[in-house]
Amino acid sequence: MNKLTDATVFSKTYTIPFDKELTKPAVEKLVRRLVLDVGSPLSHNGIIVGHIKVLAKLSAEEFIFVSLTRLDRVDVKFSAQWPVDAERGFTRFDLDVNVLVFGYEEAAIAKAVDAALAVLRQSNLYEE
Repeated sequence: MNKLTDATVFSKTYTIPFDKELTKPAVEKLVRRLVLDVGSPLSHNGIIVGHIKVLAKLSAEEFIFVSLTRLDRVDVKFSAQWPVDAERGFTRFDLDVNVLVFGYEEAAIAKAVDAALAVLRQSNLYEE
């Protein structure tokens, strides 16, 4: 672990395919859970010393932006097109994962992100 005065930045883009179509509300649930799963092992007493941001894109106009600085509060912003046709199905989405935290090495951040992505990929949250 780095000192709490040392910041580490992690930024990576992923494509997440699914065998079954997902609706926008299902994608939102998955991304909210993902950001919490990334943040939990990187928090100190429920606080992220830094921030975690995830941009999930279904298309250039349809995206959700999720931010986390405290485990008890997930901030979400939607594109103007996100609410349109909410029940339409999608078979993949792109994730931009950006983490800036103090006190952790990049390997620890990558491990938290990889574990959260593994949960997302195996999750039954999208099954309605």
